[in-house]
Amino acid sequence: MLNKQQKHAIAIWAPALLLLASLSCQVTGSPAPAESTPIVQVLSITQIVPVTQVVTPTQNPLALNAPLGPEIILQRLNVSFLGQDGKKVIGSGCPGTDGKGSIVDYHFMVGGVDENRQVQRVLVAGDNSTLTWASPCNNTWALEAANQGNGVWEIFIAPSLPSKTYTILFFYSDKTIALGMVSVE
Repeated sequence: MLNKQQKHAIAIWAPALLLLASLSCQVTGSPAPAESTPIVQVLSITQIVPVTQVVTPTQNPLALNAPLGPEIILQRLNVSFLGQDGKKVIGSGCPGTDGKGSIVDYHFMVGGVDENRQVQRVLVAGDNSTLTWASPCNNTWALEAANQGNGVWEIFIAPSLPSKTYTILFFYSDKTIALGMVSVE
């Protein structure tokens, strides 16, 4: 129950708050209420200011049907790690000529490459974040990728610090990607 001082404070502050609410509507450009209803009794501050305008949130930019960039379709590749089986196809660095013919390479077989798409780039990455091999190479180490037909490719990379998992990516000219992973343990 409110005492006499609290009732007096509400009686003084209630009209002031109504005046402020009305002025804020005029300053922000919102229309003031067409009719004001007289306040018979003030029960709480939250009942003094009526809601006079509904604010609509701005539209979500993702809902504007704007293009979000190229569509990427991932295709799963079957990857086998053949280890260091004596082949000396690629060297280290870029363009892969350093030590070519003397380094025993890591050898991978990749199946499931889409024969109906043109391969634009091949990339191999190890899980130890030391190197990335790519064909064509650009700020990476080179790799040798040879199409054996029927969706099978043979890949050679110069060894680096050993990884437990290698990821192989085929980038097609139509901006789609094929991906495969192999564990070497």
